Amino acid sequence: MMVALAAAVTAVSCEPSGPEGPSSPVGENSLTIPNNNVPTNAGTQYLIVSAVAEWTLALDLGDAAEEWANISTENGRAGTRKVVMAWSENEADSARVCRITLTVGEWQQTLPFTQRGRSSGGSHSVTELNPDPVPGWLELPATDDPNLYFFTHDMTIGGKTVRNYSFYLDPEACLAVWVAYPLNDYLAGTGSRTDKWAIDPKVPRDCQPVLFSGFGQSGIDRGHQLPSADRLRSGANEATFYGTNMTPQYSDLNQKSWAHLEGKVRTWASSFDTLYVVTGCDLRGFTKYAYDNDSKPIPIPTGYFKALLGFTKNSTFGNSVKQGGYTAVGFYVSHQYYTNAEIMQQSMTIDELEEIMDMDFFPNLEAKVGSELYAKIESIPDTAWK
Repeated sequence: MMVALAAAVTAVSCEPSGPEGPSSPVGENSLTIPNNNVPTNAGTQYLIVSAVAEWTLALDLGDAAEEWANISTENGRAGTRKVVMAWSENEADSARVCRITLTVGEWQQTLPFTQRGRSSGGSHSVTELNPDPVPGWLELPATDDPNLYFFTHDMTIGGKTVRNYSFYLDPEACLAVWVAYPLNDYLAGTGSRTDKWAIDPKVPRDCQPVLFSGFGQSGIDRGHQLPSADRLRSGANEATFYGTNMTPQYSDLNQKSWAHLEGKVRTWASSFDTLYVVTGCDLRGFTKYAYDNDSKPIPIPTGYFKALLGFTKNSTFGNSVKQGGYTAVGFYVSHQYYTNAEIMQQSMTIDELEEIMDMDFFPNLEAKVGSELYAKIESIPDTAWK
């Protein structure tokens, strides 16, 4: 299990060195925050400033309406000095974050400081990984990796409990390698985006990104795997903002072509009784990290994928006419910018996506349709996915 990193860097750069973890290059300037993630109550601590020349210390509270944190000194001479930091009680449900920047000449270092809220940002009782039993739902890929953990979330529709989404957690990476869910107009529902960023209550805090205020790095978004717009019902939408549903995704992909593909998925879902969706991230060969609000290093994926399996009783969508009502398609994209046209050109058969990802998608389908039809659904291209 990956634990939160101490916010102490004695470095000229905060750039991680590779997949083994963040680096700590040798340097003489440093800012140390002994505790950069504190509970809701008011408190104080010493910040340790070490500098080879005159320095300044700046506290950025972002868009906060009140000055809830302050420092005793904003500048000083060369040497090592303790600076008192104080903060007031956080009476809100959500966490709040500030950033502290030490400047020495042209050298700068910025570290986050988080104060948890009373609700989702406060105390978190789950401290161990207790995965859920794996059901036989059609959207689920194979779950045979002993290093990954299966979890699922429910939602309530018309007084009935139904599944919202499931995910396969890599606790070392603090990311879900895939999120799977059924989709149609009824399951998506109507409502509005809540933006209630929260910690997944089923997973230890140290095993998921904590993202009340985002990654704090320019050009990197809190990228949903299950899009908010795929679950607009009250009570269901809130769960799409759990840290376990997020990855650090480049803005140029997340807000443009990936959002375009997500919109196409919702359009396709309207053509089926149910569209079974798997969205995931490729962590193989990653070399960079983003940092969550607890300063945990979160791997930046090298790629993303979607596997889609549609079912309609009317059998009017593409190959579904000859395949027992089922048809499927896969997408794989590198973690980079695409135009809308380019991302649609990344479609492939499920067999081809399985070859790329070394994964088994929709293994529960074979028992429903038989091995011969199952092989056709996963191997024959369908031009209707356009």
